[in-house]
Amino acid sequence: MRRLAVLVAAAAVAGLVAGAAQARLTPAEQKWATPLINVWNRQNGALQLVIPIASSKNALVAGTANNLKLTNVLVLIVTCKQAIAKAGSPPSPRLTRFLSSLQAACAADTKGANAFAKAVGAVRKKNGALAQSYLKSGVSSFRVGTSALTKAYKSLIAIGGSSIFKA
Repeated sequence: MRRLAVLVAAAAVAGLVAGAAQARLTPAEQKWATPLINVWNRQNGALQLVIPIASSKNALVAGTANNLKLTNVLVLIVTCKQAIAKAGSPPSPRLTRFLSSLQAACAADTKGANAFAKAVGAVRKKNGALAQSYLKSGVSSFRVGTSALTKAYKSLIAIGGSSIFKA
């Protein structure tokens, strides 16, 4: 009897794994997810750039060339909310986890970008301690955003999004 229960459990797990491996997004799901994958890619790319750019010489000094680069990356980060809102509600409940993870990433990344912008203001006011505090807060928020982006990626792949996800 025990052996039968183990076999039934193993078969159920194998069926779930096989079902997930064969999962595909419907055309409506693909159409909805594609612009959000672009948001994901922009967020991911910006997160890879923001710390190195912010660490470059005079990036926190308003009006410098490196500050302009930093500002452009921060603007790219904070535009995610509008792009996500434009997509609207997911066409199926399967995409809810992807959307909520992407929204969480956007919120955390926006919080980090705002903290970095405040650090620039603190440098302008010659308050290095406050600038460091804002930078530390921003980096922490970016870590949360990175984690949420990872969750969004995994949730979309789990339901068959690997065919359209070009990370």
